[in-house]
Amino acid sequence: MLRFEPPVQILVRYAPEDAEIEGVPVPAGQAVLAMVGAANRDPARFADPDTFDPGRADAGSLSFGFGPHYCMGAALSRLEGQVAFPALLARFPKLALVEPSGGAPKPLILRGHDTLAVACHGG
Repeated sequence: MLRFEPPVQILVRYAPEDAEIEGVPVPAGQAVLAMVGAANRDPARFADPDTFDPGRADAGSLSFGFGPHYCMGAALSRLEGQVAFPALLARFPKLALVEPSGGAPKPLILRGHDTLAVACHGG
């Protein structure tokens, strides 16, 4: 799910030393925007990247960052997902969206839902 729609779309990092990215010089200290949302939809990395498929084999993502900027809460977030989603779906096996969550413009950097209307059939 985090690969398909990460809550953080853009990260700011600063070049620790002079570098070059795709032929563009990046001086030390220069701010660089990392487009996490775009990287998670890169067709060179993910087959059919715009399709939500929770069972896909190539499910890795950059949603928790990488290296020294790796999210400190990643382990807790994964554990919450491993516990909460199976429990929710076991309790409400026919859980379904009442209406699409789209419509309102999506924020550029941080995303989430103010509300998400669902029907909790069964259970």
